[in-house]
Amino acid sequence: MNEFNERFEKFIMLVRQLQNDLPAPSDFAQPSVWPEAQKGAPILCLRPSDARGLPLTTLHHVFCRFQHEMSGPLAMTAETVAIQIAASELCSGMGEPLEDEASRGRAFDECVSGVLEKGEADCELKPYLSGHYGKIDRCIREANIPIALREDKLEYGHGGSDACMKIACCYNLLVGVLTSCSAKDSNASNFLTHGAPCFLISLIGT
Repeated sequence: MNEFNERFEKFIMLVRQLQNDLPAPSDFAQPSVWPEAQKGAPILCLRPSDARGLPLTTLHHVFCRFQHEMSGPLAMTAETVAIQIAASELCSGMGEPLEDEASRGRAFDECVSGVLEKGEADCELKPYLSGHYGKIDRCIREANIPIALREDKLEYGHGGSDACMKIACCYNLLVGVLTSCSAKDSNASNFLTHGAPCFLISLIGT
């Protein structure tokens, strides 16, 4: 498995080199842009459906553990109660006719305030020597390393861009940022060595 991971890491770095010229996230997410951009060295995000990589559970144990815990029964603890309350708040609150992306994001933050860290707002991702940058609506960090990125949209199609493709492109920029500083930042280097595991959250509509 270690030998496979080493080879896979080298393969991914080669793919990253081919993806250095991707458009900026807001441009990349346009319906007229990403289908063409995905024909070369695609981001493996299942858009289109043949742009697929290995199952997430094989890439890092954190995703395997996440899937296992998601499919198992919840133990009745104080944390479980907080999760159930958050779920109820989401069901009752996110269907409101909110005015814009910012208000939808704030409503979501309020609903999950007891179970999910709010994170940093408007986090900018700009790799060294890159002409492009991306701005994420929310970013949750651990040891100053982003472990969750969130892109907010008011409704499907709002703004003319695809939230799933935008956040995939922003993750691509994140890897570029960490790669450029990994020589001086041991946390960034360790994160990349483990395959840069990161949760990408698309908050779209109701």
